[in-house]
Amino acid sequence: MTGRHRKPRRLSKEGRRLLGGAALLAIFAPVTVYTLNAAIAHVQSCGTETSLTVAAAPELAPVLERFIAEGGGAPSRGSDVCADFTVTAVDSAAIGEAEADVWIPETELWLGLPEAGLADQWEVLEPSTASSAVGLALPVGEDPNAITPEDSDVALDDPRQDAGSLMWIVMFGVDQDTVDGAEADGAYPVMSAPEVAMHNTEEGDDLQVPSGAAQVGQFEYPMLVSAGLGDDKREAAANLVRSYGSPEYDDLLTQNGFGMALPEPPRRGDTAVETALASWDSYA
Repeated sequence: MTGRHRKPRRLSKEGRRLLGGAALLAIFAPVTVYTLNAAIAHVQSCGTETSLTVAAAPELAPVLERFIAEGGGAPSRGSDVCADFTVTAVDSAAIGEAEADVWIPETELWLGLPEAGLADQWEVLEPSTASSAVGLALPVGEDPNAITPEDSDVALDDPRQDAGSLMWIVMFGVDQDTVDGAEADGAYPVMSAPEVAMHNTEEGDDLQVPSGAAQVGQFEYPMLVSAGLGDDKREAAANLVRSYGSPEYDDLLTQNGFGMALPEPPRRGDTAVETALASWDSYA
């Protein structure tokens, strides 16, 4: 392909995924805690009070933090369960080290990691709570519709550590060029829209958010609850889901570069992730 670019230096996985103005977060760190009971006391009494710890993908955690601060998750009509929410930014690859009632990763594909056993630990409460474009991050000036993603040199990270790389190999499979692509001159990085924003801010590069033919999918940010979660905590989580339907939540997503929740997130076979990882391992 003509018009190749000099491969940009990529941040570490944590650096590319953590957005916000403060210092980069650790693999997982509390963002904030909000008490909603006082905020809603003038509206209705709380029949039950509980706490709920929400582990969210680092790029989404600040949005959720602000939404809850502004009243998101308050009891909906017919519910009297009030919750104190703790929002924690957690790198999805480290969810096994976190203690959380709710997990909002980038994609449900994480549940397919065969060695992690996550599918037995988490249940899908809401298939999508937000979205962001995923694909090839081209330099500004290159036409995203002039490339064929599956025929391009790509720079992938370990798919067990990086959601974009995991999505790529599930969609397009793996060959030796895929595994070696990270070292190839002119290889395009696979990033989500938030990662591109972070990369441009930190590195001074001018990459495009994946669009057109360069966009191969979207993160859907499903909301998962811990298997065996108690009724009160589950109701608090359901209140949070119901509050996502508010215009205020949509506005926050837009302001922070996210898309709306996907009405029908793509469904993949139960063994799609396992098969893709086995192929990756055979070349790596």
